[in-house]
Order: sequence, then C-alpha cells, then structure tokens
Amino acid sequence: MVAFGYEMKSLVSESESLYVERAGSGETLVLVHGYLGGSSQWAAELRALSPHLDVIAMDLPGFANSKHMTSPDQITGYAQVVLDCLDQLGVARFHLLGHSMGGMIVQEIVHLAPQRVNRLVLYATGPLGLLPGRFETMARSRERLAQDGVDATARRISATWLLDREASPMAKTLGDLAAQASEQAAEAGLWAMERWDGRGNLSHIKQPTLIVWGDQDRSYQWPQIETMWRGIANASIAVLPNCSHALHLEYPQLFHSLLLDFLMKSSSHSTL
Repeated sequence: MVAFGYEMKSLVSESESLYVERAGSGETLVLVHGYLGGSSQWAAELRALSPHLDVIAMDLPGFANSKHMTSPDQITGYAQVVLDCLDQLGVARFHLLGHSMGGMIVQEIVHLAPQRVNRLVLYATGPLGLLPGRFETMARSRERLAQDGVDATARRISATWLLDREASPMAKTLGDLAAQASEQAAEAGLWAMERWDGRGNLSHIKQPTLIVWGDQDRSYQWPQIETMWRGIANASIAVLPNCSHALHLEYPQLFHSLLLDFLMKSSSHSTL
C-alpha cells in the first residue's frame, strides 16, 4: 500500500487483529490516530522517526484497514483495544502519542495502565469530548452522516483539518483515508467522543507530557488546550502559529523536530 508518499506494509493482518505498521528499533513510540484517521496518515512519521525509535501505528477498529472490525462507542473501549494490540505485539512499555480523538484514547490508556507509559504527546486534542467551539456539534455531524453518507461526510470533515481546506494538496489523500471508515465506526466514534470527559483524570497524569496545538485548529479551541496544560503537572506546550488540526501533514519537519527533541531527551524510562 502507498499512502502519503510512503510504502507501508502490514505486520498484523489476521481477521480479528488491528492492522499495524511498525518500523525502526529502540524505545517504542505508539501513534494513535483520531476520528476518521488511519495508520497511513503517519507515513512521514514512520520514515522520519524510525531511525531513532521503534514506531508503531495502527488502524483503530472500523477505520481504514481495520474497517472489518466493530468500533467501540466508548473512548475506554478504544483504549483497551490499543492495549490488547500492544500485548499481542509484546510491547510492555512505550511512549504514546494521540491525535484528536486519539488524544482522548491515550489519556484513557494512561488512566488504565500508567506504569506502561513513559512519555506522552497530546496532539491537537483536549480533555472534553464534546469539543466546545468545534466547527459543528457532534449531533449535527451525526445528522449529516445519516443524510449524506460516509464518503461525503468523511471528505467534508477531513477538509476542515487542513489550513486551506479542499484547496490543500493533502485534501484528496486525507479524504480518501477518512472515507474508508465503516458507517458503524463513523457513528460510533462521534458517540464515543461526545460521551467522554477526561478532565477529572488530568491531575493523575504524571508522565512528562508535550501538548502540541495549531492556533487555527477548527476542532479544538484554546480553552481545551489550556485546561490540559494547567491540569497536567509535568506538561509543556508548543502552540504553532497559522497551523491547522493536521499540522503534521502540512509542517512535517517542524512536527518531527518537536517530537524528537521531546522524546529523545532521556534514554531512560520515566519513573512514575
């Protein structure tokens, strides 16, 4: 499969397993995509980070190459699926990055298995699944999903993640990925986000944490970012000007520099 300019090969392809990409060696970094995403969106990260780290990216149930699987309708359900997948791969400890809905999932992973997570990256995400100030409410997204179908809804929503929307050179490829979601997963993901509230767990996150946010993000507004920054004791923040929700696709070199600077600061595991 070729996606986002990088050839990717599946490591886990059994019918009841998540589709997984893995490259590199060293300490493990797990990349968790968000709503309507998939492992192929991390192609540049696999290429850039694998010389330094063992990088794992997976397709969550119901999305992309895991479309055949039933999606949970709770964020905790996704978190458990990721942990089960890592158990299957024999990965005990890891750095963890979550984007958008994936950021909610990784917060739940820290809550469920804090002793397994070394460093945490919360990228274009927040602590409240209702997403106050989002370009449209979750209820409206469900209405339009029912009216317009998965393909049109996925392409419309994914375009909002880019600074130039449909005019972005990444819009078609990102839309093609988003449209691979099953109808069940497209609806379940919206319910999972709307029902989730992780604000009460922020103070329990002890891992060194990097928060990355673009100031033109149409999904997550500054109050959500500030809540995480102030609520997590060991958090630092990178606010990037004139950047969108999917800034890793638009400014990959900057994104990679931030990650490597943060993740490679210490070769030893964090003590929790």
